[in-house]
Amino acid sequence: MYTIENKFKNLHAVIMAGGVGSRFWPYSRNQKPKQFLDVLNCGSSLLQLTYQRLMAIIPNNNIWVVSHVDYSNLVKDQLPDISSDRILLEPSRKNTAACIMYASKHIQEVDPESLVFIAPSDHLIINTLEFNNALIKSAAFLANQSEGLLTFGIKASRPDTGYGYIRFQKNEDSLGVWPVAQFVEKPDPITAKSYMDSGNYVWNSGMFLWKNATILEMMKQHAPEVYSCFGTYKPGDVLDDIYDRCPSISIDYAVMEKTDKAFVLPVDFGWSDLGTWASLYELQEKDNDENVILGSHILLRDTNNCLVRNEENKIIALQGLDHLIIVNTAEALLICEKSQEQAIKQMVAELQTQFGNSVL
Repeated sequence: MYTIENKFKNLHAVIMAGGVGSRFWPYSRNQKPKQFLDVLNCGSSLLQLTYQRLMAIIPNNNIWVVSHVDYSNLVKDQLPDISSDRILLEPSRKNTAACIMYASKHIQEVDPESLVFIAPSDHLIINTLEFNNALIKSAAFLANQSEGLLTFGIKASRPDTGYGYIRFQKNEDSLGVWPVAQFVEKPDPITAKSYMDSGNYVWNSGMFLWKNATILEMMKQHAPEVYSCFGTYKPGDVLDDIYDRCPSISIDYAVMEKTDKAFVLPVDFGWSDLGTWASLYELQEKDNDENVILGSHILLRDTNNCLVRNEENKIIALQGLDHLIIVNTAEALLICEKSQEQAIKQMVAELQTQFGNSVL
């Protein structure tokens, strides 16, 4: 039986690392997407930072990575200390429900009493001590909840329209973990402001904690179309047919929005999903003109509030520009108004239509 005393023995983590990060184009490309890149210019990829953070509290053999089969070598090269049987490779991308179901079946084989933390591979957490405390607090809460599904909710620091929100209802729980009342989609600016002012809405972080047996049962109840695909799956079985049949659906839609067993822990540990160039701009150190410069061979004159990333030795010289994102790589050059950044994903889709998959 799982208890807080044996939390380290039975606590597992699943790092989801199969995405393509198209909003960080052209720096993030299909052959080496965002999670495998040193986005922060700190010497480690986002995947490595996530792994290092989890290693502080979770045994190495309890950390699992789920990624696409094309990224097998990238995962092994960047995380050489992870055993090959803890690297789970998907034949195709079918969103987070399939990813979690796949990992859960493996974990159930080795540790039926496990508690599992689900972590995206490409998020930034600045205050690791607060993160560790939140994980321990959540584990303590779930030790007394036979069927609870817990998510970390980020305390909103601004009325952001780029995140989904979670509305919670306070009760007498002393740990500060509240029942989820509703998951809500990305709001318009006025609604986002009202959410922030209300005090009972948090950002949906995409991080979860639950007993492995519980998520398997919840998948069976609320997402039988996913659960049935993996019903007889055992580690080592061929996955191609399973993934061909499995629907592409997020864990939020498949389970979290349907269950009445969802709980949220509001947290504030310096989180960012690094989902856009603008989010990276906000986090980076700036020069006297509020520019972020990543790379070398860059000269700015009378230029303000820009993010410039140069992956080549080509000289970039800017004169009299403002509020731009400029990213230069060996294959492509992006120049975009910061206010138009949300259009990058659609632009990449149009480039694919016009020039083929090589642009991805």
